[in-house]
Amino acid sequence: MTNDQVHLGSGDPGRAERTGPGVPGGLDVVLAGLLAAAGVVHLALVPAHTGPGVWLDPLLFALVGWAQVGLALVLVLGRGSTPWRVAAAALSAVVVTTWLASVNVGLPFGAHAGTVESVDAVGAVTAGLEVAAVVVALATILLRRPVRTGLVVPSVVAVAALGLATTAIATPSGHSGAAHDHGTVGHDDVAAHQAEMAAIDAARCDLGFNPGSYWSDAARMGVDTRAGGAMDVHAPGMTEQVVTDPYQGRGSPGLDRLVSATSLAGGGEVAAANLVVALADASEEDYQAWVDWSGRTSGAGHGAHGGHAVDTAAPDDNGGHGGHAGPQPWTAMVDPSECIRLAEELALARETALSYPTAADAVAGGWVRVTTYVPGIAAHYMKFSLVDDRFEITQPEMLLYDGNGPEARMVGLSYYLRHAGDAEPTQGFTGPNDHYHRHVGLCTGPTGVIGDSTTTPEECAARGGRKSTSANGWMAHAWVVPGCESPWGVFSGASPLLDRALAQSSGTDGGACAASSVRDRYDLAPGGRPPATGAGESAGG
Repeated sequence: MTNDQVHLGSGDPGRAERTGPGVPGGLDVVLAGLLAAAGVVHLALVPAHTGPGVWLDPLLFALVGWAQVGLALVLVLGRGSTPWRVAAAALSAVVVTTWLASVNVGLPFGAHAGTVESVDAVGAVTAGLEVAAVVVALATILLRRPVRTGLVVPSVVAVAALGLATTAIATPSGHSGAAHDHGTVGHDDVAAHQAEMAAIDAARCDLGFNPGSYWSDAARMGVDTRAGGAMDVHAPGMTEQVVTDPYQGRGSPGLDRLVSATSLAGGGEVAAANLVVALADASEEDYQAWVDWSGRTSGAGHGAHGGHAVDTAAPDDNGGHGGHAGPQPWTAMVDPSECIRLAEELALARETALSYPTAADAVAGGWVRVTTYVPGIAAHYMKFSLVDDRFEITQPEMLLYDGNGPEARMVGLSYYLRHAGDAEPTQGFTGPNDHYHRHVGLCTGPTGVIGDSTTTPEECAARGGRKSTSANGWMAHAWVVPGCESPWGVFSGASPLLDRALAQSSGTDGGACAASSVRDRYDLAPGGRPPATGAGESAGG
């Protein structure tokens, strides 16, 4: 006797339970309730899996949801037969197996391919419903005798399954109630984050302030260029990193030398300069592998470089020259009037820098050399009469040159303010992207700086100098000289163009950082494309 035959309860023809066509059996009702509950959950999660450029995930959730609801409808209308029950069992088994794979090893497809999902309430409840559906479907197929039952109890069970699914969806820890956890960020958060990034990109007018290599390397190295480091570009589904590691993760001795130099770069100004030298001396393959390594490890605490995507202005930033090994974080500028104002200010700074083309011109104007050439930050010439607590674009306290002789050529400006306390000064260029740093503990003598901040008092005294304990001097760089644009940002603390080769050819290469051995490595043309219309076009171009 099959489920499609007449069920006789207790031998009483009057209580016969008919389950032929048009009347569902008890187990079919339970199975329909389980399928419908799981289907409702999958349909409810479609919006949470939708985002810019994401189509496979919501499509699969919708297809599974409608298939489960459709099978439930067939069963509850009494059209259930062995093929439909087999289909219900197979679909439920496939779906729950897929879920188990996603929370254990990650799926090989979808927007979060390779990401191991966290187990949350809605996922666990849905998986439980589907396991139950498999069991009930197999029972309806394999039982030789029908289960004697009315429709009341199965209906209660089916409704309870739907209620459980509804509760799971509405629970704050559930996927659509809040966020399905991929570590820390849910699909809905990813979609909102991506929409926020798209809105910023559509409105920004600042792409032309930094060279092309800045924007491309920032994306590869996981540097936030929209919120100045506040936006977590490393969260699942949010990174823009483009992996181009030529060694495919195998590494090389050259890469290890760069990794070591990076990890040591926080150990003073000399160590930071050594990193710039190491990058310049590296092969193109090792450099590209280093960029990829930086993208994978930024924010992970790898020496001075670790956290470069979030730490924009350390109070005592002796290592790294006030910046980071790579592009500095950047806050998007979306007000066209501010972009125009910054463009005008940078043009004024550029005009100021070019009015002192050589170190001899600086000396004639009252600046004196206070540091020898240091890779990454050049030679500093200071005019002490300008040192005060005010920022003035046309009165830079320091001029930066590519060598130590009078024929050295201009490469950039440095503004120096007296400012007490640990919070950096607020004065500067329009916008939030020029940051100050300070060097505490330098060894100074009659001719200027003769030892970096790691020099001991005894070593400093032996050189005829003394350790400076002042923490009131704050510096901000502006790389505004044509040809010397910093690939790490117009306001970066250091520039990789300022290598050893540049100093060795100082005064003989015609200026504009022409002798830098890595100029061909970087695209120094204004980066990105400004908005097609509006005043921001002239500023960002």
